[in-house]
Amino acid sequence: MNTCDLCDAFEDRVRVLDSPLRDYGGRMAFSGMVSTVKAFEDNSLVREAVAEPGAGRVLVIDGGGSLRRSMLGDLLAEKAVANGWSGVLVHGAIRDSAAIGRLALGVKALA
Repeated sequence: MNTCDLCDAFEDRVRVLDSPLRDYGGRMAFSGMVSTVKAFEDNSLVREAVAEPGAGRVLVIDGGGSLRRSMLGDLLAEKAVANGWSGVLVHGAIRDSAAIGRLALGVKALA
């Protein structure tokens, strides 16, 4: 059952939250198996992850919601595209958003 049908069927008991994530990548929709990285204000584990073959996976980065340090920039995003990642979801901040927006990669982040 999809979200819209659930909301229609249970409108008195279901609430839908606004997503604080914004789209930054060149692909608005993406999907795939999920791989996770927990990295607070240090993207070295992200660098290691995107260096692996992505095989259509989605990288979910738990950056603790910090907006003080970037978890993904254009160079790491380019590496993700080159290695076959479908997208990156960041609970934190990115940089180089204009360059990332030109890549065939889904990217959602807080800021």
